[in-house]
Amino acid sequence: MTDTSHPVERAALDWLVRVNDPAFDAWDDWQAWLDQDPLNATVYWRLATAEAEIVDAMAAPSRRSGLRPAREARRRSSRMWLTAAAAVLVAALFGIGWYGLMRPQPWLVETAPGEQRALELADGTIVHVAGGTRLRLDRRDPRTATLESGRALFEVAHDDRRPFVVEVGEVAVTDLGTVFDVTRLPDGARVTVSEGVVRVDLKGRAATLNAGDGVIARERGFERRTVAPAAVDAWRDGRLAYDNERMEVIATDLSIALGQPVSVAPELTDRRISGSLSVSGAPESVRRRLELSLDAKVTNNGAGWRIEPRAVP
Repeated sequence: MTDTSHPVERAALDWLVRVNDPAFDAWDDWQAWLDQDPLNATVYWRLATAEAEIVDAMAAPSRRSGLRPAREARRRSSRMWLTAAAAVLVAALFGIGWYGLMRPQPWLVETAPGEQRALELADGTIVHVAGGTRLRLDRRDPRTATLESGRALFEVAHDDRRPFVVEVGEVAVTDLGTVFDVTRLPDGARVTVSEGVVRVDLKGRAATLNAGDGVIARERGFERRTVAPAAVDAWRDGRLAYDNERMEVIATDLSIALGQPVSVAPELTDRRISGSLSVSGAPESVRRRLELSLDAKVTNNGAGWRIEPRAVP
């Protein structure tokens, strides 16, 4: 996207002007257009943010002077005029190439194995990033993120107008203001919710999660589970908590937490585990604790750790 010849930009500008019309009533059509493609929402909300900033700037002199309209109708009229003027100004600015200043500013966050980082985005959202993670952000659009690998916990700042969206491969996680955890799995994504409500979308299928809910989203569908809300962020303290979770998923968590590959023997892939695993401390101590907790043998095969069945006496 480099100028307003792009159809998405033209459509977004058109919707912005239409939505600012007091007589506008095509809300379902507007929402359908936003939902049609993530790019539609990204471009529209970037324009809407620019418009809001212009409106505030244009209204600032009146606020500073202490002038207030005598009637509510006059306030509405003034606001409508400012909004319409801002929309026209945004369109004009973008029309002469101002979009170059508004182009996405990619921000790739990469953490080393075992490292943890906390980021505060421009909208007030806090993101806790686990080790061995690649997270792609946009400095101009703090309401979107792409988890390319690893794990991250999102404490989202509430904004009814702009949902926060995390993309994980073909999975999209959307919320308005809550706390949730996302892990990139080899064949999908896992989402667990500590507070609030999120929606998980995958190729036309959707699942709504409340606090204490979790789901693994894969090509073949959704696998729901129950989680303890207080345990959603336990990984930040070196503890992994599970309730009837498959060993294959646990191995992914261990790989992220320990900063090295952890694989599972095929015969143990679907074994279910409940309980808490401590992954803090010296590697040998952690390995021995895992053997006891998982009732399995944990070996170092040179490329990482491998979870295998215990030898039969």
